[in-house]
Formats: sequence, structure tokens, C-alpha cells
Amino acid sequence: MIARLAHLCIHVQDVNRSIDFYSRQLGLPVKFTFEKNGKLNGAYFGCGNNSYIEIFEKPYAERINTSLQHFCFETEDIDAFIADVRSRGVSCTDKSLGCDETWQAWMEDPDGNKFEVHQYTPRSFQHQGGVAVVNW
Repeated sequence: MIARLAHLCIHVQDVNRSIDFYSRQLGLPVKFTFEKNGKLNGAYFGCGNNSYIEIFEKPYAERINTSLQHFCFETEDIDAFIADVRSRGVSCTDKSLGCDETWQAWMEDPDGNKFEVHQYTPRSFQHQGGVAVVNW
């Protein structure tokens, strides 16, 4: 049921420096950016074949773990995915629409590593571009 790894999320110290690195130095296209309280807070980079790297600026003192925040799997039917894993006794949040207009649900592995499963919508920023306003 999992189609591919959708994205990796990385916390960075300086969002502008990281955008420069991933876009200018590595050549990854910026698909869209995130704003928080009217300020640039992150970006989404295309890595080919609908795979992405997501970054958010977050000071080291506020991070839960190291730079890698979570990974995400893409599914074509999030409702069926949630029903399937729950039927096998696996805990999974209800789906919700993220600020990037993509359906998402959250899980964690046995070691407590959180991960996301999401399903793109016709309005997903990953396909449309723009600025997603962070609301969390």
C-alpha cells in the first residue's frame, strides 16, 4: 500500500543558509516555502519522482532530537491505509489536512520515532507551489 518515501523533514539552524545549500549548491528546486508569524520558516525541495526534503528553522535548544525530525510515506488511499494498520493493532492518528493541503496521519515505530503517512490532493502545495502558512 505504500507507494514511495514522500519526504524527509530536517530541522535547520538558519533557513536562508539551508535554502541556499539545497537549492543553489545541490540544485534541488524549491517547490514551496513555509511562513510562521509572517516570517520565512521553511522550504520544500523536489528530489525527483515526487520525493522531497522538507526543512524548518528551529534552534537546537527547541529540537526534540537531532536534525532529522520525521520521515513520510506516500499512500494513494489514506483512509484505507489507516483502516488497514488499525485492523492490525497499530496506533495511527486520524487523518487531517495539513497546511500544505495534503492529507496526513501520524504514527511512531517501536522506538518512538515518529513518521507521517500522507496522500496528495489536487490542491497540495507539493504540486501547486506557493507559500504554506504554518498553523501549529
